[in-house]
Amino acid sequence: MNIFLYIFIITVNIFSCEQHTKEEWRSRSIYQLLTDRFAREGEDTKIDCDLSNYCGGTFKGIQQNLDYISGMGFDAIWISPILKNKEGSYHGYHNVDIYSINEHFGTSDDLKELIKACHKKDIWVILDAVPNHMAPDVPISSLIPFNKEEHFHDNCEISQDGDQEQKEKCRLYGLPDLNQENDFVKNKLLEWIKNTVDEYNFDGVRYADVPFVPKWFWKEFSEAANTFNFGIVQSEDPNYVSDYQNYMDAVGNYPLYYAIKKSFCGSMKYLEDYYFNSHRYYKNPEYNENWVDNHDNPRFLSYCNDKNLFKNAIIFNLFYEGIPIFYYGDEQYFNGGSDPMNRETLFGYHYTTSEIYQMVKIANEVRKSQGIYNERFIQRYADDHFYAFTRGNVLIAVSNVKDLERTITYHEFNEGEKLCNKLSNDDCVTVTSGAINIKMDGEPKIYVRE
Repeated sequence: MNIFLYIFIITVNIFSCEQHTKEEWRSRSIYQLLTDRFAREGEDTKIDCDLSNYCGGTFKGIQQNLDYISGMGFDAIWISPILKNKEGSYHGYHNVDIYSINEHFGTSDDLKELIKACHKKDIWVILDAVPNHMAPDVPISSLIPFNKEEHFHDNCEISQDGDQEQKEKCRLYGLPDLNQENDFVKNKLLEWIKNTVDEYNFDGVRYADVPFVPKWFWKEFSEAANTFNFGIVQSEDPNYVSDYQNYMDAVGNYPLYYAIKKSFCGSMKYLEDYYFNSHRYYKNPEYNENWVDNHDNPRFLSYCNDKNLFKNAIIFNLFYEGIPIFYYGDEQYFNGGSDPMNRETLFGYHYTTSEIYQMVKIANEVRKSQGIYNERFIQRYADDHFYAFTRGNVLIAVSNVKDLERTITYHEFNEGEKLCNKLSNDDCVTVTSGAINIKMDGEPKIYVRE
């Protein structure tokens, strides 16, 4: 073979395995879905099923409905864990074999075809990785490849007030806890994440159960993944959560999640408190993942049943600093409570004309056209019922009551400049005597400099 051709082929192979960096991910907005609940293959849209078991969603079902996702402006998806699971574990968090794909979702080829189809539409795909544990209530000898007692920590339970060592070495909800200190376990997990990202061409990785795995392991796991990665640390304390940014690219922003919940269903001052406190801890808040809803918590509308408040929370989240995540079904006003009720099927509900679907579409268009992810977040006004901030040419105004009026004088717009709300054709304001007067009617505002 010609030496120059050989070098070219090697170079292509090297670069084809490079994945996306955290800087590249900043511009993305993520649609989180449960593979089993998003779409069945073909025209099967039967809604009824047992939410505690498999309902029939597949990789092919997702692939056939990518236009529904991209139509809202989302350019990344986070799917369920892909591995073979204990029977009945539709969610994907009860692995029994790390070398096999969950047959309920489809085949290895189906997954590859889904990711190829996503990439053709410029949609990046996140792998959900679960290196903390294996499936419960099955013989250890049947697990692949971790089939010996020495592959797991001792059978102890994590108490409510358990310390960090107990979290890392005991069992979360009784799940067999993998012993990452064991060289066989560590090396197999590192091999798995590297090979899986490379084989399927995943664009990013999400880590489950982060506080229950030693921090040193996350650093090695992230290096092996060789792509953008973030982990979930379910805590309200930004000091505790932020430390994990030292071992991975970013963290899921649970402190902000709790602040959103308290603000739009209580006092907006929680947003201000969060903003000033978080900047004392997070070294890179612009890479964090933010959400209003997810698969582990009751949906917003189940505890705060007001559609206007919900819309305000969504717009705040889409424009706050960080990478926004949007949970499937929120665009159709799903209001399920605790697991599994918050994991409804979307079968038969792929309505592109729904109010929130259209609102999110506009919001994502503004995020992209204005490049707000490159613009500094600046709080402009905050009180119990109103919150406003800017990202470059964009002014976001949200509230938790229907009617109020506020005057913003702390801003960087010029006298006489006009700002128009992209969510309403006849809602524009003009900077007059250095002030911007905003009248809220319960709906969120996305003002853009004309």
